[in-house]
Amino acid sequence: NAASTSQSNNTASLTEKILPTVTGVTSTTGNDSYRQGETIAITVAFSETVNVTGTPQLTLETGGSDAVVNYSTGTGSNTLTFNYTIGAGHTSSDLDYNANNSLALNGGTIRDAALNDATLTLANPNAVNSLRANKDLIVDTSVPTISGVSLNAANSQLTVTFAEDVYNTNGGSGDLEVADFALSISGGAAGVNATPASIAKTAQNIWVLGVTITGTANGSETLTVVPAAGTAIYDAAGNAASTSQSNNTASLTEKVLPTITNLAIYDTDFNGLIDKIIVTFSENVDTDDGNAPIAGDFGTIKLPDGQNATLGGAFTDPAGSASTVTITGITGQLTDNTA
Repeated sequence: NAASTSQSNNTASLTEKILPTVTGVTSTTGNDSYRQGETIAITVAFSETVNVTGTPQLTLETGGSDAVVNYSTGTGSNTLTFNYTIGAGHTSSDLDYNANNSLALNGGTIRDAALNDATLTLANPNAVNSLRANKDLIVDTSVPTISGVSLNAANSQLTVTFAEDVYNTNGGSGDLEVADFALSISGGAAGVNATPASIAKTAQNIWVLGVTITGTANGSETLTVVPAAGTAIYDAAGNAASTSQSNNTASLTEKVLPTITNLAIYDTDFNGLIDKIIVTFSENVDTDDGNAPIAGDFGTIKLPDGQNATLGGAFTDPAGSASTVTITGITGQLTDNTA
C-alpha cells in the first residue's frame, strides 16, 4: 500500500536560534559628579529577555585601576544592572566601559528562553549606544587643592586659585564664604586677621580674599591661606579639601616707609653759596615712576639762612639700589649759607 501525501502528526516547530544582542548601555543614576563610596547603577539592555546564571562582570575605564563590576539584578528581563561602587583612586571625566568586549560571563551564562547564548559585544567606547554617549557621569575621588595664590602689592587682596571648581557644600553648590578660609602669618613684624575681610568670585575655582594686615610689614612675612576646616570647601563630587595645603603661601610686600636720616650741604667752590646737597635715606629708594628724581619729588629743603632751596639742577638716580640722592645746581640763595 502506498502512503498518502496527506498526513497528520507530521509537523515540528524549529527551535528559535536568534541570538540576544546588546542594544545599549546606560545608567539609572543621574548625570553628576560622584566620589569614593558612592554607587552608580549601570544597565545593559538586550534585544530580548535574558536569564542569568553566575556573576557576569562589566569592566569600566576608571583611570590607573579599572573597576570590574559584578552583575547585580535583572535576570528574566531584557535589562541587566551592574552596581558600581567607586573605589579609592578611581577617576573618569565621563564614565565608560573599557572596550567593546568589557562584558564577560566570568563563568556564568546569559541566555534567552531558547537557551541561545547572548552575544556580549558592546558598542565601542564613546560610540552611539555606549555608556559615555548616553550619560555624563564624572568619577572624582581626588580632594580639591590650592594650585596657587597671589598677593597684590598693597597686601590687601589675596587671589586663591584651586585646581578645580569648589563649593561650600558637599552637594556641589554654594559659593565660598569668608568663614571657609583661615589666614596666618609667619616671620616678620606684621600680623593678619585670621578671617578674610571680604570675598569675591572671579570663577568657581578662583576666589579673591580681602586681607587685613596689622602692624607694618617689613617684607620677611609669609602669608598662608588654608581651608578653615576639613568640612569647609568641597569639589563638585563632594570631596572635602584638606586643611593641609601646598602652593598656598605668599610673601608680603615691605611697607616700612623710608625716612631721611641725614641732610648734608656743601659749598664745593667756596663762594659762600651751597651748590650740593646729599640726602641720605634709611634704606635704598627709587621714584614712583622709576625715572631719575626731579624737584617735585622732594618737599621743602630749608637752608641755614632760613631760605628754601630752589632745586633746579641735576639729581643722581638711586634706582632702588642706593640710599642717597645727590642734588646739584641749587639756586635762589641771596646770602651766604656756609659762613
